[in-house]
Amino acid sequence: MPHWPRPWGRDAGPVEQLVIEEEFAGVRRPDLSVSAWNTLTIAQHGSPEQLERFVRPSLLGEIEFCQLFSEPGAGSDAAAVQTRGVKVDGGWRVSGQKVWTSLAHRCTHGFATVRTNLEAPKHQGITMMVIDLKAEGVEVRPLRQITGHAHFNEVFLDDVFVPDDEVVGPVDQGWTVARSTLGNERISLGGGTDGGMAGGPDLLALQQRYAPGDAGVAREVGAALADTQSIALMNLRGVIRAVAGSGPGAEANVTKLLGSELVQRKAALMTRLIGPAAAVREGDEKRVSTWWMATLGATIGGGTSEILRNQIGERLLGLPRDPLVQ
Repeated sequence: MPHWPRPWGRDAGPVEQLVIEEEFAGVRRPDLSVSAWNTLTIAQHGSPEQLERFVRPSLLGEIEFCQLFSEPGAGSDAAAVQTRGVKVDGGWRVSGQKVWTSLAHRCTHGFATVRTNLEAPKHQGITMMVIDLKAEGVEVRPLRQITGHAHFNEVFLDDVFVPDDEVVGPVDQGWTVARSTLGNERISLGGGTDGGMAGGPDLLALQQRYAPGDAGVAREVGAALADTQSIALMNLRGVIRAVAGSGPGAEANVTKLLGSELVQRKAALMTRLIGPAAAVREGDEKRVSTWWMATLGATIGGGTSEILRNQIGERLLGLPRDPLVQ
């Protein structure tokens, strides 16, 4: 994590990060993904004791964090949480339900938004807590997806005791801490060209194999690849701005929106290319059909396209806000 502050990283600036990425091109390195977003937030907002207890062990892979934000009634509206924390001697009793929690079945800890003040406005009265997923009262239930995999989970919290020393940041002021995590996530998801879903089948290779002489298909493939390059150039604009010392721009939200819709378009095109073989799901065809099914959620995970369009319109373009429903 070269961009992380010392002693966990090099506190590397944008130019040094580009050099490191170039030198390590082609070298396999661990991808901490969700755990890294949460651990970096603890490094930014945690107490010295929390930094010692959580940050280095997470980087070493000894513990792994999931993100306990989404709930049945609070998905993209991450501040609408109803999971409740009640103060008791030495800590809190937490009860509620989280859902769509990536990799919770493999994680040791969760970083949770908990409502600790019912009288406060929605974006206040939230406290961030580290929850031991092996603690009494925690139940993790994997959710099997259309692909047959179980990447997401429901997490039920039934009167779980959370010690005071596992509260990160001030009590009732956790939304600021949560926004740091969401910002780390958005930068990660927006950093690729496929809305955070890199690693799919090779579209050009499939076109050359299944429809080498079809000019119409070639135009569609060319358009998709051109859009991929356009999104990559938008990401490069953000890098150039960072190298010049400017603050973050609109690229992360825009590339997440465009990339997630693009990856769905590309997956649908791949499925059309291989035709009825997609239903057989064997060999290369299985990878294409599994990828197509996986991308159906690209415009939901990490912030829905509707929420992203609102953020772009209201925060970046200055358009009037949507009326709030009371």
